[in-house]
Amino acid sequence: MANKLVGFVLKDCNLNIDGNTRVGQCSEITLPVMEETMESFRNAGMIKPREVAMGYEMTEAAFKETSFDPDVMKLFGVATGKNTNIIAYGYLESEDGSEHNARAEMVCRIKKTDAGSWASGEKAESEYGVAVHAYKLFVDDEEIYALDDFEFAVGGVVRRPGRRTALRLA
Repeated sequence: MANKLVGFVLKDCNLNIDGNTRVGQCSEITLPVMEETMESFRNAGMIKPREVAMGYEMTEAAFKETSFDPDVMKLFGVATGKNTNIIAYGYLESEDGSEHNARAEMVCRIKKTDAGSWASGEKAESEYGVAVHAYKLFVDDEEIYALDDFEFAVGGVVRRPGRRTALRLA
């Protein structure tokens, strides 16, 4: 087995909200967690239950900023049907010196704002919670995940490809 050097280490990140780059303002980004919804089945003749994938959990994201930006705060509670576009960018570096880029594109709704606690001489952070309606993750411009309300693809391969046709969605 060949030795493999440490690779794809996240070294820096940035956030873009509705076309506005947040350089120097975003201190932390939490991307959506991909998780299948599982149900337990124990049908006739089975001596133990088996978990069966039924779909996917709701996707959420979060970010923290050291700024107290009213333009971002005003995105909370916007009219239904108006989505916010958020793109998280990452700079990755491998131990062999190769550089990589990551990009997480999200169509979402800001569902939580927390202006944090204020104290003289202390760094304040504003926190935001986001309901993600559509999500795409890329590394070196190669699609890793693509998820919306009707379809999920991993590495460009759609899971359950016959679903759209069977439900007359295509």
